[in-house]
Amino acid sequence: MKRMLSFFLVLILVLFGCTDTANKKMPAVGPESTVNVAAHYLDNIFMNTLSSLEIVAATPEAKSGNWEGIKPYLQELAKDLPGVYFFVLPDGNYYTITKDFTNINLSNRLYFEPLFNGEPIIGFPLYSRSSGKRSGLMAAPIVVDNKVIGALGASVFLNELHMEVNKDFDLPSNYIWYVLDSKGNTMLQNESDFIFMNAMKEGSQSLQDALKIALNKDSGMMKYEMGGKKMAHYKKLPNLDWWLMIAKIESKVVEDPLHLTLSLDRFVPELKESLHKIDASLAETIKEVDPDLTSEKEIRKLLVATLEGNRDIVESNFITLEGILRYIEPADYKNFENADISMQDHVIALRKDSKPEFSGGFMAVEGFLAVDLAYPVYDKSGKLFGSVSVLIRPELLIEPLLKKSKIPEDYELWIMQMDGMIIYDQDPDEIGKMLFSDPAYAKYESLLDLGKKIVAKPEGKGSYTFLAPGSTERTVKEAIWKTIKIHDREWRVVLGYRPYKK
Repeated sequence: MKRMLSFFLVLILVLFGCTDTANKKMPAVGPESTVNVAAHYLDNIFMNTLSSLEIVAATPEAKSGNWEGIKPYLQELAKDLPGVYFFVLPDGNYYTITKDFTNINLSNRLYFEPLFNGEPIIGFPLYSRSSGKRSGLMAAPIVVDNKVIGALGASVFLNELHMEVNKDFDLPSNYIWYVLDSKGNTMLQNESDFIFMNAMKEGSQSLQDALKIALNKDSGMMKYEMGGKKMAHYKKLPNLDWWLMIAKIESKVVEDPLHLTLSLDRFVPELKESLHKIDASLAETIKEVDPDLTSEKEIRKLLVATLEGNRDIVESNFITLEGILRYIEPADYKNFENADISMQDHVIALRKDSKPEFSGGFMAVEGFLAVDLAYPVYDKSGKLFGSVSVLIRPELLIEPLLKKSKIPEDYELWIMQMDGMIIYDQDPDEIGKMLFSDPAYAKYESLLDLGKKIVAKPEGKGSYTFLAPGSTERTVKEAIWKTIKIHDREWRVVLGYRPYKK
């Protein structure tokens, strides 16, 4: 990004020079020039990445499939643009610069067959269920004697890229920018929450009508209403099927300040509803699909159905009565099939009680804290045959709900199991820690006392001392908490805040 900063100083001067004043309208050439230059800037970021991958793909190390030789090249590329840089084999297994061999498989991805037919991949949208990362994929095949023997790729993190582009664009407050693909999916936006939302489905009717024209043209201007009146100039990126829009906000709908305040009375029901939707959807899908449990094809059909339309689910599994993880969807995780998980607590409990189970937190193989929701399934004679479960990453479920509200600076929300495990905290370093046994909490007696009160009562309030967010100094905090319960497992949702200012 730094290589473009001086360039964008000029761009922003152009934009500001063409901004309306009280008595002067923006000349048409101003915004058109700005959006044209900005489109080329974004296009260069991705195409330079592809060119770099193609150069590495031509090296002797890549052509011999030598991961240890390829890795240093990709590490250099990763310094300029955050993302997952990888080397993938024809069987779909792949290596990354952070994990080396991942034991995860990509052969079911829609881009995989074209890539191994020798086609470069340009800007393919990717969403990782396990990390919540939204990316744009650039990939280049490695060709030896007219045969593709592997490929190199960069899944460019769009959230991180949007922050850098925001800095470079530095638009006035009455402008927004966004990038859409040919289907209306938001690939980039000045506010990251909108990335991967579909403007053709979730935008206002006037925006949808305008986009039907814009996404079939190389450039132009459109007007629409969405949260107020907007006028946008747009330009298709030269090498990607993406369109950059820079829109001026001509009028704005005033937000209701009631919607900007976080309270447990609002948040807890929303989180409870989200969990119960997953629970109800799993139960209903099992009932509707009603698979023949002796058929792998029908079981996989059930697992895929549980994933559809619900990004809060990381993966879906079929577990045998003996506790063998027989089938997994998506197929990225097929290398973990047939693992023995018979000693996991929720697997034992379901086999014993033959009823749905909501697990405690545990560390998933991908390296994050997860919980599991499982339902028993029965054969045609009504005999318990195994279970179908879905894996949930709590932080990916919780954080979108928190973003609907703006938390005051000194407020902090965290969620705890009854055994003291921190299921969620706004400080990611706290997630997975055990309140009552982790040495990090041992010297905070008031916090431990509060933890005991939180476990003892489903709701209440108290006080404690702990570190202020982003600080090494102790501060006094008040706390209120409420409870969410699903299948006999309870989460205590705690909101901590400073009762007074320094």
